[in-house]
Amino acid sequence: MNESRNPFRFSEPVPVAELLDRDDEARLLLDRAKGGNSSRLVAPRRYGKTSLLARVVQDARGAGWAAVYVDFFGVLTLDDIARRIERAYAAELQGRSATWFAGVRRMLRPTLRLGGGPIPAGVEVAVDPQAEPPLLERLALPAQLHERQGTRTLVVFDEFQDILATKERADAIIRSEIQHHGDAASYVFAGSHVGMMRELFSDRRRAFYGQAGPVDLPPLRADDVAEYVSARFEATGRSIGPALGPLLDVSRGHPQRTMLLAHILWEFTQKGEAVTEEIWLSAYDEVMHHVRDELRAAWSALPTSQRRVLTAIAENREGIYAAGRRQGGSRGGAVRSAVEGLHDRGEIVEDADTASGWRLVDPLLTAWVNEGRPGL
Repeated sequence: MNESRNPFRFSEPVPVAELLDRDDEARLLLDRAKGGNSSRLVAPRRYGKTSLLARVVQDARGAGWAAVYVDFFGVLTLDDIARRIERAYAAELQGRSATWFAGVRRMLRPTLRLGGGPIPAGVEVAVDPQAEPPLLERLALPAQLHERQGTRTLVVFDEFQDILATKERADAIIRSEIQHHGDAASYVFAGSHVGMMRELFSDRRRAFYGQAGPVDLPPLRADDVAEYVSARFEATGRSIGPALGPLLDVSRGHPQRTMLLAHILWEFTQKGEAVTEEIWLSAYDEVMHHVRDELRAAWSALPTSQRRVLTAIAENREGIYAAGRRQGGSRGGAVRSAVEGLHDRGEIVEDADTASGWRLVDPLLTAWVNEGRPGL
């Protein structure tokens, strides 16, 4: 390890080799796939979902599968979905499978392409009736690959909830093809919006109702974080010392926040130096300054009722309904609606160990709220 290079990445998914504390989840996802079953993975943004999916893709390839990761973030039309799938196959298939696809790709029906630059916000895009067949062709690729080479495929659809933006029952079209894949392919449907993923997989009216087993992504284990952070400080000639406890307390197992805190703490610590209380406090202040605008934006995006409930959960001194009244709320139904809204957005998760029964996903948002929301 380069002693002059900061070993903690926080602004992008960590490489698979540096993935921390996700062995059980990776094993479960691959075991389900080997059994011919699909999974759904729902986790807030920056919670290590993408890195875990990269690990599963790597493990599948090691087991002799073809593996394709498709990111649906921001899709608007069926044509857009088809193009994302095609690009993913072109970029990620390897060896004989890549050679096979290079030929097959030239026989696919072309997708529709909109010219003239980006589409203005709020403009409805009419769906061409010819958009569905090109998508179905691309969805059928795993079955064709299995028929030609006997190769099974793991397909990861990330940010899958964004297909709801097409308003074209894209989920029904997708399922109409992949339900026939049997031993040819298994699927992981991943997303970061709790409410939208629930709509896709828990609503009896939707095509994917009950079609994928859930996989939870819990906070990182404190002992794993402690070992990971301490080892990287030591390998670069530094000692985290007594600052390890505060770092664990503040980060609460949140993957990106853990890396952010460790990164800035490392920057404040010279080679050959041990972290002191003064260094920790300076680094913590810098972290909170770093995220101030982000936290203000998250707060400003919430309606007043959700701000009240979020504050009550952050303070975590009493049951949610009593706390909601103390924050200025009145009706139980309003509190319940606010809780549901925050949960759907991925701002809070259930936690039986707290007084309110909930906790904020972002521990730095918790700290900022409890410190009086400085900077507002």
